[in-house]
Amino acid sequence: MMNEKDIKEFYKKNKSYCAMPFKEIYGDNAGLYKLCCHAQPIGWKYTTKNTTPFDFFLSPEMEEVRNKMLSGKKIDACSVCYKLEETGESYRTGKYAKKYGVDIEHNKIGLKLRINGSFCNLGCYMCHPYNSSTRRNELKKVFNNPMHQYADKGIEKPLSFKEWNNTVDNVIKNIDKVTYMNITGGEPLQLPGQYKLLDRIPDEHAKHIKLSYDTNLTELSYKKWSIFDYVDKFKELKLGVSCDHYGKKEEWIRYPIDIKKFENNLVKAKSLISKLNCTVSLLNIFDLEEIYNYYMDKFGLNTTFMNIVRGPRFLSIRNLMQKDKDMLLKKYKDFKDYSYIKNELLLKPTDNLDKMKTYCDSLSKHRNFNWRELWNEF
Repeated sequence: MMNEKDIKEFYKKNKSYCAMPFKEIYGDNAGLYKLCCHAQPIGWKYTTKNTTPFDFFLSPEMEEVRNKMLSGKKIDACSVCYKLEETGESYRTGKYAKKYGVDIEHNKIGLKLRINGSFCNLGCYMCHPYNSSTRRNELKKVFNNPMHQYADKGIEKPLSFKEWNNTVDNVIKNIDKVTYMNITGGEPLQLPGQYKLLDRIPDEHAKHIKLSYDTNLTELSYKKWSIFDYVDKFKELKLGVSCDHYGKKEEWIRYPIDIKKFENNLVKAKSLISKLNCTVSLLNIFDLEEIYNYYMDKFGLNTTFMNIVRGPRFLSIRNLMQKDKDMLLKKYKDFKDYSYIKNELLLKPTDNLDKMKTYCDSLSKHRNFNWRELWNEF
């Protein structure tokens, strides 16, 4: 095992290597396998509908990617991180390097597979439509287009039962190689498929697997299943909770969340919560310190700000006026996750703020919930 100094030196010399193509299998709700959740689509023949996870992971194309990385050749799909590294830390050199260091072994693999559907009871104003049925329904009603402002051609049909079952069979066949599973959605705690997958994992293997969720925490159970039923089965069970503000602003951003129920669930599930994940956008960038303090003071929970809205593009903080960017760069200089925030603020605008305002006005009319009464800064 490399020490911290050697790891930093390795990443300094190698401008391409990332542990994720060696350590995780990621498939999204569009049916695409990617090198990680931040990577661009690869454009290969492999999809979650025609190829099982470990067959994709061990494919000649993935071996070629890994070999290129080890030789320092940059990968087109990794452009997000390369761009971030021009001004600071990226996901590659930041959280992934801290999680894995330098690891090229194939015998301990993590899974992040969006195979259980995209049902979600929330329609967060910045969520990718692939990931939420409520979001798609709202965009269709408001704009007559479930993919409003996204370049994607359309929604991939969910896996058929046969395709889902083949995927699960492949996971169970290789379960001895799995060290962690990150389950997301849709809203994963409301997806029966993920519970059925967990139930199929033999206890002798489950005790070696760390289980984590990306959840909106609006519900803790679904029909006969409860998340608490799996705490003792797995080596670890942790919840990463999506949370982008508090109070009325949270209600608008993550519409139609029940704030009282959400906060009650924070208390009920506190022992399982690893962190709150705030996705930084135009509607919370001025309030990050207040958001952090609210959840720390009231619940003793830590909030991270590494996730940055980059689509729809007009919701990105890069579109702020220069005077506001300068003020925020100064304000957050010593704030947690500053490098990710800074990187986006330093980028040139792609849209003017009027586009964001028109979009939010349209959502407000449909929701009968006026965003302008909450955000005086706009």
